[in-house]
Amino acid sequence: MAYELNATGTGTHRVARLVRKQVEDTLELLGPESASDTAIHTARKHLKKARAALRLLRDALGPAIYARENSALRDAARPLSVLRDGKALIDQLDKLVKRYGAPARALELDGLRRLLERERTEARAQLRRSRLRHEMTLLRGVVARSARWPVGRRGWSVLGPGLERVYKRGRNALAVARAERTPEALHEWRKQVKYFWHQLQLLEPLWPGHIGELAGEAHHLGDYLGDDHDLAVLRGKLMEHPQALAPPARSALLALIDRCRTELQEKALVLGERIYEEKPREFAARFERYWRSWRRRAA
Repeated sequence: MAYELNATGTGTHRVARLVRKQVEDTLELLGPESASDTAIHTARKHLKKARAALRLLRDALGPAIYARENSALRDAARPLSVLRDGKALIDQLDKLVKRYGAPARALELDGLRRLLERERTEARAQLRRSRLRHEMTLLRGVVARSARWPVGRRGWSVLGPGLERVYKRGRNALAVARAERTPEALHEWRKQVKYFWHQLQLLEPLWPGHIGELAGEAHHLGDYLGDDHDLAVLRGKLMEHPQALAPPARSALLALIDRCRTELQEKALVLGERIYEEKPREFAARFERYWRSWRRRAA
């Protein structure tokens, strides 16, 4: 089942099926006792899509059901994120060296690489030992309960407010990130951008060319913010373990990290201003027109 709406059936019913399918696919990937890193990475993406789609159903589910299911999906994804972060830090270190060329290649970074590899290996071993029993139980519960979700057979009256809420939160998070530039503010903005991107993917059939282009921009924005977040974590790791590098190499690497983060943040803010230019109500009203036109064509 493609992660998008189709013209058969009603919006809420289709979105509920998409949430369930993402969770079922996650269970299938994590089922083997020794799921590969690739399987775990893919499973994590499925859960992100499930949480984004769940946000479209929030007005139908009500506060209690929504909070229960969102918490279950979040808690199930948390240990998968730990493994992802271990690889992401190593990848960011490699990107820095490639980005800044000879000055970066001249730095002696082997001690930091060994630290990151060791922590990644430990995270993987812990994941294997747990066999994700608790997380699998959480996800099976979501699948079982999803058949009883009170989503009805409704359309934009539910999906529209869900989209507007995520867009508004992303817009507000942009304002905070612009003012504060803290890792926490930027990370919160990144989360909202990711939800927004996945929702656009789901809604793309309403107007494929236009919404697809906007989804592409949101994806780029998420990448800028994701790289910035990983560099912030890498910086924190270096400050936590100063012995990993000799002082000259540590100072030089911190300077490169800060320089790269500044560049990424500037790109993200410029792109974010364009994506979140509209007021939330105007944005939602425009998508409602897309929805009604799409439904008319389908009829």
